[in-house]
Amino acid sequence: MTPSTRSRQASAPSRARPRLHVARPYARDLSAPVAAAAAQAGIELLPWQVELLRDWSAIDGEGRFVHSRCGASIPRQAGKSVDGIAWALSLAVFMGYKVLWTDHNYSTTCEMLDRFRDILGRKVADERAEHPRFNARVTEVNNKTAQEFFKFKGGGVLAFSTRTKKAKMGFSFDVVVYDEAQELRHEHTQIITPTMTSGARGNPQTLYLGTPTRAGSPAEVFQGVRAEAWSDDPPADLCWMEYGVDEVGDIYDEDRWATVNPSLGHIANYAAIRLGLPPNLDELAFAQEYLGYWLPKVADAVVSAEEWGARAVPRELAPKEGGRVAYGVKFSADGSSFALAAARRTEGGPVHVELVANGSTSRGPGELAEWVAARARTASCCVVDGLSGADSLVDAVGRVPRGYIVRPGAADVMAAADMMLAAIRGGGMTHLDDPALDLSATTATRRAIGSRGGWGWGGDNATPIEAASLALWGAKTSKRNPARRLRFG
Repeated sequence: MTPSTRSRQASAPSRARPRLHVARPYARDLSAPVAAAAAQAGIELLPWQVELLRDWSAIDGEGRFVHSRCGASIPRQAGKSVDGIAWALSLAVFMGYKVLWTDHNYSTTCEMLDRFRDILGRKVADERAEHPRFNARVTEVNNKTAQEFFKFKGGGVLAFSTRTKKAKMGFSFDVVVYDEAQELRHEHTQIITPTMTSGARGNPQTLYLGTPTRAGSPAEVFQGVRAEAWSDDPPADLCWMEYGVDEVGDIYDEDRWATVNPSLGHIANYAAIRLGLPPNLDELAFAQEYLGYWLPKVADAVVSAEEWGARAVPRELAPKEGGRVAYGVKFSADGSSFALAAARRTEGGPVHVELVANGSTSRGPGELAEWVAARARTASCCVVDGLSGADSLVDAVGRVPRGYIVRPGAADVMAAADMMLAAIRGGGMTHLDDPALDLSATTATRRAIGSRGGWGWGGDNATPIEAASLALWGAKTSKRNPARRLRFG
């Protein structure tokens, strides 16, 4: 096997460089005519976009694509979809390929469809089309909802679909573009991939365009393709381009933005990116969306992203009243940080957990203690654990009803971890999408406790899932009913 052309470069201060670029050697590509056609459609491609097109459009001596799978992990506000539009147009309009463009959400599908309509027009012989050369190639247009497509002279087709478990495809396709690839699941590819088996051109290609897969997301296809690219021996059919940082770092450093966003100062602007800063997104989410940060893959993680993601519920469906409420507080091993979680147990339903706070202990226990004490008359219990920090918090909480503060022993911590794992896998719990809790749950490992096979959550980010487990354990085991007459200890 011929080795891949492979580079891992540090970003230059004045111009972004890909963190990873994987491609097979090739002598010919179609990037020049594709870029020229795009220019006629009003799309001026930047140098990095042309470089990406070179890999996608590389052909061998028989005119077949060198890369049948092409991936691009690019930060938001950089223009990766623009590249996809340019390539899809050339394939369908001028080269006779049948192309499927697919997004995760229908709203995004509609947005992309409108972008193509701006170029192709809305009907055959559309006198209002902005680019008559392109509209002159259109032979049929279907604007029926969820069945939109264009047909072109030469047999090309450009169709659009939102990914669902039951997506209906009316054509066999040569090329599939997975936009929003970070949301792509195996159940989606199971529906779409078979449509390429009888493509008329016999030259299939799949494009994956996205940003890093979010913490806790069950969409693992894009992660899998990336893992192949980063492996010691990338597959022969795969090309991959990735711009991004290797750590969250200082998200407010705008000089750093320019090292990972190859379009900054051109089609991307600082003002649009600033809109993603806290409080609109937290630091982890901003780093993923705008700095291209990929979460580290933990080989021995206990809970998979798919398992965890299956228990997520939208905020409007989360229980807000009734049942019993318990809290869990976990301090990190060195006492420098804490996580506070809440769990609500309702009759006959799963226990719902949420991460309330995840912060530093540098300001002392006062604010946290006040929060915990203020809820002593309404919650069943607050479970507090951690060799460094727990004693100080309990002292600061002061006089509260007997049984409200619970200090778990080793057996309780093991039971809490077991109980949470069983609830995740058995459907006995729900949670909101929360980057910090999602990251913790999907990267936590098993930490041995004792010598008889006991375990608790471990790893660098375990504190939030530990707090959530303590809260769930408290909600399920506490016999204290705060509605009864209170007795203070």
